[in-house]
Amino acid sequence: MDVAAVSPSKKNPCGKFIGTGQRKIIVNLYKKIVKHQLENPDSPRMTLREMIVDISKSSGIGQRSVQNILSEYKNQGTITSPNKKKIRPTIIEKIDEFDKNAIRQKIHNFWRNREVPTVDKMLIAINEDETLPNIKRSSFQKVLKDLQFQYVKKKRNSALLEREDLITWRRSYLVKIKHYREQNRPIYYLDETWVNAGETHSRTWTDTTINSSRDAFLKGLTTGQKEPSGKGKRLIVLHIGSTDGFVPGGLLCFESKTNSTDYHDEMNGDTFYEWFVRILPLLKENAVIVMDNASYHSVKKCKIPTMSWKKKDIIDWLEMKGEIVNHPIVKNDLIIRVKKIKNQVV
Repeated sequence: MDVAAVSPSKKNPCGKFIGTGQRKIIVNLYKKIVKHQLENPDSPRMTLREMIVDISKSSGIGQRSVQNILSEYKNQGTITSPNKKKIRPTIIEKIDEFDKNAIRQKIHNFWRNREVPTVDKMLIAINEDETLPNIKRSSFQKVLKDLQFQYVKKKRNSALLEREDLITWRRSYLVKIKHYREQNRPIYYLDETWVNAGETHSRTWTDTTINSSRDAFLKGLTTGQKEPSGKGKRLIVLHIGSTDGFVPGGLLCFESKTNSTDYHDEMNGDTFYEWFVRILPLLKENAVIVMDNASYHSVKKCKIPTMSWKKKDIIDWLEMKGEIVNHPIVKNDLIIRVKKIKNQVV
């Protein structure tokens, strides 16, 4: 007679959840061993450790899991169903306070450099830093919310952000000015501004014992500094100076003739040119002059026609330059011919 061999118990894979049915099998195996010992007092006694090893071999469940299940059964008198949902830490829990502060600094660096901190730019800056965790776009939205950043509409008085061409322009200026300084060349700076004739101090000393004009009259005192009735005339001021101070004789000051709020409207190419020619002999030789890009600082001697010009004036300008204009012709074609020869105009 052939006796079939008992197949070994299939081992439970590591990390796999142990279901309620398997837990009941373990408890039943434990009860069976305990009952067998009670019914056979003369048989050898098994320790708890030996029971756990025997149950583990029979069920295929690890010894540590068997021990935990039996401990739960002894303490509570029952077994609970396992939580099949694996608890995973969120992106907020993975990032510690040190990393959060580093991310905040990364974002503020965009404002320090006068750049708009878009999500794409911020992600690139953060993920390129090897000391910071790699964050996905969807998770980064949660990080921003946890850091209390809000996506809001900008106000009119928000900080101005610079264009890339302006940044390049500034860098070019810094390189050139450094070169001139290394050559020990005298460097002059010029600019213009305005001032109201009625400007006064915003803070001043007052006598608080004077209650009224009559009180001041009776005491033989005054009511304090008299306030001007208005801002008064506006004065346009233009000057040039260097590390040695303002250039003697370089001041240009004249009264504004309009009520424009922009003092640049008062200055024009002719006025600036006359002043500039006058102050050149007052400067040191081989000097460098630094000025901004105001329109009247760089005016062409010969004006170039634009679409705002009258058609007749454009034709006259072209004919003065030796061009032959065939009639009839539209203004747009005239401007195209102007663009072709404007670089030849000095």
